[in-house]
Amino acid sequence: MKGYCKKLLASFLVIVFMISIFSTISFSQEQSNTIFSDLPQNHWAYNAVKFMVERGIITGYPDNTFRPDNPVTRAEFARIMVISLNLPIKVTDNPSFRDVPKDHWAYPYVETAKYYLTGFRTQNGDYFKPSDYAVREDMAVALVKAKGLQNENIDMNILNNYIDKDQISKNLVKYVAIAIAKGIMVGSPVPNSNQYKFEPQGILTRAQAAVLLYNVINTQSTEEKVTYDDNSSSGSNQQYTYPVPNVTAYTKGDRVVLIWNRINDRKLKGYAVVISKNNSQPGYPQDGYLTILSDRNANYIEIGVNSKYNGGDFGVYVKNGEEYYFSVTAIYEGNVYVKGNAVKMRMPVIPNYFEKPSVKYEYKDNKFVLSWQPINDSRFVGYWVVISKKSKEPKYPNNGYLVFVNDKNTTQIVIDNTIPYKGGDFGEYLKDGEEYYFSVTAQYQDRLIPGNSIKAIYYSNLEIAKLRPKLQAKTVRWWGRSCINIKWDKIDNDKLQGYRVVVSDKNPSPDFNKDGLLAAMSDRNITSINVKAKDKYLINGEYKELKKGHYYYFTVYAIYSDRIVGGNVIKVKIP
Repeated sequence: MKGYCKKLLASFLVIVFMISIFSTISFSQEQSNTIFSDLPQNHWAYNAVKFMVERGIITGYPDNTFRPDNPVTRAEFARIMVISLNLPIKVTDNPSFRDVPKDHWAYPYVETAKYYLTGFRTQNGDYFKPSDYAVREDMAVALVKAKGLQNENIDMNILNNYIDKDQISKNLVKYVAIAIAKGIMVGSPVPNSNQYKFEPQGILTRAQAAVLLYNVINTQSTEEKVTYDDNSSSGSNQQYTYPVPNVTAYTKGDRVVLIWNRINDRKLKGYAVVISKNNSQPGYPQDGYLTILSDRNANYIEIGVNSKYNGGDFGVYVKNGEEYYFSVTAIYEGNVYVKGNAVKMRMPVIPNYFEKPSVKYEYKDNKFVLSWQPINDSRFVGYWVVISKKSKEPKYPNNGYLVFVNDKNTTQIVIDNTIPYKGGDFGEYLKDGEEYYFSVTAQYQDRLIPGNSIKAIYYSNLEIAKLRPKLQAKTVRWWGRSCINIKWDKIDNDKLQGYRVVVSDKNPSPDFNKDGLLAAMSDRNITSINVKAKDKYLINGEYKELKKGHYYYFTVYAIYSDRIVGGNVIKVKIP
């Protein structure tokens, strides 16, 4: 009887165990049916988004939302294009766009996807406008080129059916016409009419981008039934097997340590250390990088709090106590990237840790804008904006301050010389064309934490700065004696009428009206002057001579029909 009871109990436990397994599977499947809380299965973009997310092409937000109606920037669109089409990363020493320099997070994506993208050509060079929103006509160009249809001959009269055809950028008209003719992007019908609207300047949303690129990927994928010879595993058609990094991790004091296997492969160029906050399988280049290791024998790295990151989804610095996915991508010849497994680790919590501001600058609407990340800390009070001419790492209170920002949500300031500086080493106001060190000091309840310092040439208005002569000087031999050659860049502007060279022995900022006039040129092609001892300059109606061995301040003023603009100042000793 006891044996029977034991068998009965065992059978019962097996049944309970099996039920629990199937319940778990069922629950898991139910949970996985909806990938984002704001994207139900009946959403028109659901399948496309799911496909793109599963392949790491796009990601959601930390709160488990996708936000399908959010707009996509041009920089984000470039990144999605590169990853969707699996384009090999291409970068050049000279960036193609003036507003996407080599240190911009989207630089490799913009350069790689340039063939599929649009740009903006001006007299001053090409611009990409990475922060602008991508629009539907941009997408038309990308899709047409991705499908290889750009040389198709189609009847342009197809656009006559669209009431907004005149809103299409003139250089993109053909691409939009091809997209419509091929049924790639059709637009929407106008009610009570036989016509359509294409909305070429309509802003592209995350959902739209996912669906359109999903269609490109699926139509590009083809398969063909083939047979194989017995020796098909050898010869020129053999697929090269690239070794994969095997990554492990552990904490060491206040650091996370990554270790991976050394790869002995002749095609290996190095490793990229990759971190992501949201992508559980991060890889280079799509998820940025912490560092690129060119040492093929490297298999170890320590990562500390405040380690600087490039192009990530969590900001510039690795933060105290935060959880991340860590991985390593092996970089092989021919722009082949093989990512290893990912390890989820929490950065060690450093006792008494205080976050420091991460400072950067840009010219926005021709104004100098200083910005930093928001600090979410109950002990945080506000920000001190600090500038110095001499100190490479300025901080408050040592180097004074421009302004104190007590709004925790304010993370940028326009520096336009309307606010006098307090306690600085350069006076109350910055001088255009001169170099300064900028920083932000975080004020906590009981301490001050200075942020990083950036070095930048300051202009209160970048548009006017382009009109300023840029001076340089050197000592030259001229007719058997030494003199100073002052040279400036040629200015190509229809309003330019000439130049005035102004000199002073005392004023470090020579004044056009008050200081000495050394030379005046009405020929716009003259961009240099030789200066030597005993040369005369006019001041207050009298001529004075430049003295040998004395120091003087020189500047050049550009004379325009509507303004006078001074250049930088140089201090020179007369030989």
